[in-house]
Amino acid sequence: MTLRGCSRIFALSSLSLGGCLDPTAGGDDASDTANTAGTTEPAATAGPTTDTAPPTTATTPTTTGDSSTSDGTTGEPPGEQPDLFCPDGPQGGCDAQPDAPLEAGAAVLSLVPNCWEKWIDFDMDNRWKPADDMLLDCGCDQKCPGDPGYTAPDMGEGDGELQPLFMAGFGHNRPALGVRDATQGLVGEGDGLWARAIGLRQGESTLAIVAIDTVGYFNNDVQVVRDMLADEGVEVDYLIVHATHNHEGPDTMGLWGVDLFTSGYDPGYRQQVRETIVAAVKGAFADIREVGSMRVGEVDVSTYHDNGMANVLRDSRDPWVADETMSAAHLVDTEGVPIATLINYGCHPETLANDNLLVTSDFVHALRRTVEEGSTWQTAAGKPGLGGPAIYINGAVGGMMTTLGVSVENPDGETHQASTFEKADSVGQMLGEMALDAVELGEEITAPTLRFAAKRFRAPVVNTNFKLFFDLMVLEREVFNSDMPGKEEIETEMGLVELGPIQMLTVPGELLPELQIGGYDGSHINAEGVPLIKPDNVNPPDLDAAPKGPYIEDRMGLQYRWIIGLGNDELGYIIPEYDFELADVMPWVSEAEGNHYEETNSLGPAMAGLVDQFADLLIAWSKQ
Repeated sequence: MTLRGCSRIFALSSLSLGGCLDPTAGGDDASDTANTAGTTEPAATAGPTTDTAPPTTATTPTTTGDSSTSDGTTGEPPGEQPDLFCPDGPQGGCDAQPDAPLEAGAAVLSLVPNCWEKWIDFDMDNRWKPADDMLLDCGCDQKCPGDPGYTAPDMGEGDGELQPLFMAGFGHNRPALGVRDATQGLVGEGDGLWARAIGLRQGESTLAIVAIDTVGYFNNDVQVVRDMLADEGVEVDYLIVHATHNHEGPDTMGLWGVDLFTSGYDPGYRQQVRETIVAAVKGAFADIREVGSMRVGEVDVSTYHDNGMANVLRDSRDPWVADETMSAAHLVDTEGVPIATLINYGCHPETLANDNLLVTSDFVHALRRTVEEGSTWQTAAGKPGLGGPAIYINGAVGGMMTTLGVSVENPDGETHQASTFEKADSVGQMLGEMALDAVELGEEITAPTLRFAAKRFRAPVVNTNFKLFFDLMVLEREVFNSDMPGKEEIETEMGLVELGPIQMLTVPGELLPELQIGGYDGSHINAEGVPLIKPDNVNPPDLDAAPKGPYIEDRMGLQYRWIIGLGNDELGYIIPEYDFELADVMPWVSEAEGNHYEETNSLGPAMAGLVDQFADLLIAWSKQ
């Protein structure tokens, strides 16, 4: 076995140690090439349980999933109902009201940390080294004597110690320099990190979806937020917190601290994120209005450029399978005033790669800005926006849907391959224009209905690195059967939402698109000149052993079928079992030959079967 580049000591969900991966083959830090290549009942509404008692903590009874499948592709429904569903669910509080109109509201709040210090990278090496760089020792508020607005010293000011904001997604000890602003890129104004919430209510059924610009968000944090909402009397039958998987913001999982064994998730920021999500949900319901109409549509991303999908996305793991669909839904009230636009598309927001130390929401910023305000190019004509908040929901991003290494040509005729803000803004604006087209070309739904369901279950923890970091509390999760080696489990959940003709399925991690749509026959390449399997792959997947379908999207029931990736959890990559390979030496640490980075960042091979199984349970409920 040949190790790529260098042997990694440990790897965890979505963790990539900078410089240790082959940049052309996979991994979230596949950026060396990119950088050098050129330009209700409040207490009972928190979430699903397996009995009718109000959920309180992660110890709520759950189903232990059997990951076996009947045909190697689709999971057999366990023959039971979801724990929670509305209307008329077993938990009560959401009785059906057939004539009730759909209501919706939205809110947008900043998630930029409110306590951290900046520094100046004097030697321009994108690394914090106290001996070579300058600490701006101004405390939480980043204001020193003489600065506008300075009143008095605050926490950490003048103590000679950096209060870091550790960047997530690539390697350890990457404290941020600042926040990206209007001086960088094409459309930098308004960039940052956001919690974007939509509240939906029909009769007694209430649902909130909050998209946050973070690399991930664990289910135990979601449970705490649900309890906080209940404690404040906010009646929400079900809350979905979706992380956009942004790699250019703070660590919200614990994996990217100063070193391997120190969490990078600051406790103060953890509480800020929780409080901001709660405030966003409350703000969305404070904005609640009757929905006059909803316009829903989708477009094929691959039809917008001669290079097809390869102009905006690269699949770094064989076989090349990319979901080419961009979907959007635009809601307006009875006066025609925009409420929100929901957008669904799958790709890693990691365009700026590992050398960027400015907080940004990556291409997602320009995508949302385009949908809200319109696109702005240097020479090409732009498109007008729709107004109202845009809420981006990432899809099946696993295996690896990425912008890294992509040579992007924008409407100005400029090509960007290096990891720059110009590239991120080009990708984001082009995708935003596609979302606008999806709305314009879509259909108008005048009386959309709302239904949703959820199921909790336990998943086996096979990855020995995960076990270690759970034990060390670098990753803060409750582990069940922790005293039974080989039987350890953690608890997670999946949910299903029906909004008019849209069916959304939450998945607790990074689903490989082939589990969603198939494509083992080459039907989902949609990129000029790109092979299904790289000819130089020394260990190609055996496509004869690949599952035959029907795949998850085939089994979903409504016209528009969305995956909400990293929905209410982030458990790493969810990989087809036929192609799940570990290295013979140091499995879970080193990757097997070929494209097998993702295995080192997964719970284990059972996850694909579990996702199939509980997807089938929820889909079966939806068809009743």
